[in-house]
Parts: sequence; C-alpha cells; structure tokens
Amino acid sequence: MIRSIVHTLSHALAQRVRRAFRSATHDDSRLRVGVDIRPLYEPLTGIGWYLYHLLHQIAKRDDVELFLFGDARVTDLGPTLQAEVPANAHLCWFDLRGRGKISRPQRAMTAAAYVLWMALLDCDVMFGANYFLPRLLGAIARRRVITIHDLTYKRFPDLLQKETLHNLEAHMMREIALADAVICVSESTRDDLLRYYQVDPHRVHVIHSGVDVAAEGGGAPLPKRYILFVSTIEPRKNLGVLLDAFERLKKRGAYDGALVVVGRIGWKAEQLVPRLLDRDVHHLDYLEPPELASVYRNAQIFVFPSIYEGFGFPLLEAMAYGVPSIAARSSSLPEIGGDAALYFDPRDSQDLELAIERLLNDRALRDTLIARGKTRSAQFRWEETARQTVEVLRRVT
Repeated sequence: MIRSIVHTLSHALAQRVRRAFRSATHDDSRLRVGVDIRPLYEPLTGIGWYLYHLLHQIAKRDDVELFLFGDARVTDLGPTLQAEVPANAHLCWFDLRGRGKISRPQRAMTAAAYVLWMALLDCDVMFGANYFLPRLLGAIARRRVITIHDLTYKRFPDLLQKETLHNLEAHMMREIALADAVICVSESTRDDLLRYYQVDPHRVHVIHSGVDVAAEGGGAPLPKRYILFVSTIEPRKNLGVLLDAFERLKKRGAYDGALVVVGRIGWKAEQLVPRLLDRDVHHLDYLEPPELASVYRNAQIFVFPSIYEGFGFPLLEAMAYGVPSIAARSSSLPEIGGDAALYFDPRDSQDLELAIERLLNDRALRDTLIARGKTRSAQFRWEETARQTVEVLRRVT
C-alpha cells in the first residue's frame, strides 16, 4: 500500500512540475475543477442525477479538466459508484481492493496522503454539488462553489430526519460564508437562501437543472389506466393527500383506474405502507431510467403533491414524457411547471380531487397541457446548465 501511495504522489508531483513549466511557457487556460462525487455512491435520485448529468456535460468541454474526489480509498467493502463517470475525467482515490479489510492506521495514512495528493493536483476551484464540501476537500480548496437544492431544513424542519437536520444546521452557515459562489437550482431556493442567511446576493446564482428523456425499457406489468406519483415516500412528498383524493374518486365512481406509486419507502412513512397495499394502488420501488420511462409514458395523469421542492425533477420529467400534470402550488413547482400544469393547495385533498376529475374529463385541457409540457420541458437542457455552471466556476478563479 505504501508503494502505491508513493507512486501516486510522485506522479502527481511530476505533473505539477510539468504543469508549472507549461504555464510559464504556454497559455494553458483550462479550468481545473475538483468535484465531490459522493452523491454517486447511492442509487441516483435528485441530487445524484443532477451531478451525473452535469459531469457528463462539462466533460465534453475542451476548456475544463475534471478531478473527481470521493472517499480517500476504495476497498473490498466499498464504496461503489452507482453511475459511470466521464471517461476523460480523473477519478482520484487509492484503490485498495483485493487487500481485504484495511486497518485503522492504513485508513489514517491514506486520508493524510489524500490531502497531499489533492494539494499537488492544485485545482483552481472545488465544486460541491450537495450543499457543502467534505472536510478533506475543504481543507485544501483555493476557491469553492456549492449548489444548494432547497432549504427544507429551514422552511419545514419537522419534515426532515433529526440527523439530516442537525448536519445541515451544523455546516451550512460555515459553508455559505466560505463559498466564493453559491448556485441555487431555482429562484424559489435563492429567495429562501437570502431570507434565512446574510449573504451577498451577487454571490448567489440561479441555474436551473435540465431534464433527460430515457429510452423505454421493460418493467413490471402495469394497470391499463393509472394516475402516477414518482418520488421517495417521506413526509415532505405529501403522498397522503394524493391517496385521500384517489380513494374518494374511487368511492364515488369518478375514476375506474389505478394509482401507481414509484419510489422507495423513506423516513417516517410507515403509516402509509398499509395504504399502498390497497387493491387499486400499485407500489413500485426504485426504477432505473428505462423502466421509469415506460411508467411515465403510459400514465394518464401525473400528480406531484410535494409540500416543498427546490426544483422538482419528477414534474419536469412527466411533462417531457408527454403526461398531463398536476402539482402542488408550493415552493418552486409553479416556477418549473409554468402554464404547463394544473396547481392545487397541497394541504387540501379535495382541491386535488377536483383537479384530477377535471383533467380526466376534459380532453381539450389534457391535450393543451401535453403540448405545453413538451414545450416547457424543452427549455431545461443539461448542456445549458453545464455552460452556466462553468461560467460561475471560472468567474471565481
């Protein structure tokens, strides 16, 4: 292991010397960006997909060089990347697979060597896509840019796990103060950030995320007609309001289809589990993009009842797949959906019930929302997200 560390550091030092020579004799304007890739260690949801698409778009540019940092080392026990990273990006970790379980001194040695390695790589700016930079990256960052996706922990602290709430409260004040620039994924999130923190508005930039339409793949058999919900099942997502509206529609014979719920059972969702077992409710766990594409395309209506969203990927995805959509009139959702969706009071299941019934019975309205949704979603492009992000990263260096 020591030999591997010495070899890696010697190579990084030699590159540093060559780079210094090139800089002195040639114009090398490539931006060296270090990126925290820990969101890619879990099955990809909102922030993971944000980072995945952003990396792959930035990697297409000739003026940027990407260095990807996660844990200091990868061992037989992990961590494991859940998505491919760009082939031309530099994946930086000590590969200790095949050595079995490593000792505590070995972990300390690789952590210390990792800091030295990052310092030798000398990135122009460090980018944290998930609120804040990990401790080791922050220790050597010359410049730093972070993305803040939402401020649920400030607006609705009761809707978050105590561990998550404590983590964000403990770190965010410091991270925002240290950041040379902050990216927010919506105007709604930016407004919340400026409301809760004393930060120079000129350092806070709104850059909307993009949307990706995947090719359809196989999957579980689906009902012939169904209303669709897609998201992790947790209090903030407000699935109970949709279940209430759906049950009343069924009870009075206003709808003869099913409700399909796609998403993992998350925190504090135990009380909803029995309702997901009802005859007309079909619960599917996490789906890969091709399977999820099939579920989207075959839905009659998509409903996103979330109480608070920093951006709201599922709403944008549904519109891109041509599904007429209903969303809560809350946080960023009207900003993202524009005039391409119907909106309802997220605390009022009867308001949602009426919106669903209206959309089921009004073919002209359905066609209008489908057309508007495709037009609206086409405005959210990952290449544009990447372009604006690189502008912010370059501006702080």
